Amino acid sequence: MGSPGSFASPARVVQAIRIRVRSFGRATGGVSAVEFALIFPIMLLLLVGIIELSNGVDNWRKVTLLSRAVADLTSQGDKQNPMTDAAMADILRSAKLILRPFDTTNVKIVVSALGVDLKGFSLRPVVCSSAATDNAQARATGPASDLSVPQGFQVTGTRYILAEVTMPYAPMLGSALVNQLGGTNGRITLTVNTPWPTRGGQPYGANPYSEVLLPKGSPCPAPVT
Repeated sequence: MGSPGSFASPARVVQAIRIRVRSFGRATGGVSAVEFALIFPIMLLLLVGIIELSNGVDNWRKVTLLSRAVADLTSQGDKQNPMTDAAMADILRSAKLILRPFDTTNVKIVVSALGVDLKGFSLRPVVCSSAATDNAQARATGPASDLSVPQGFQVTGTRYILAEVTMPYAPMLGSALVNQLGGTNGRITLTVNTPWPTRGGQPYGANPYSEVLLPKGSPCPAPVT
């Protein structure tokens, strides 16, 4: 049987607890590790987000440049009107080089020669001729119900080129999130449409504006509606 002094009194126990609590409150060992463990996931998320955003913006910029290049080159026409299939194919093929290093396999390009009615102005343009890459569908000739004449081209008889480019963009991470935000199969479809004034070609009939005819195309009738 132990002596009476072998057991600590309640007062001493309470005092010992208080000392431990105070020591714990003043302890700083391991604080940095805990803080880093809390902040690291946020830092990693920000890093991935910045990289992904930069990559996506770069892809969008290149698609925009591609659309502008196709519209510009097509607007200059060919040595003959309508332009040859070879000339059109060269434009579409060479313009895709702008997209490097991004994959161009699934890029779709549709380029059309559009016209505004010569006798009665309408915001609804007419497709005079159209061409497209092998994986896309050229526009049918006639009134385009899904298009409007853009600012700067709203003049009777105007002829202009419209390049339409679509490209699926697959984020490096977060494909499931992309699907939740409206994407398909972890991809976002980038779409850029670029109208461009006609620079080449020749005028037809009573219309003073020059018109570029795409391969196997015919001039817009006057009036075009």
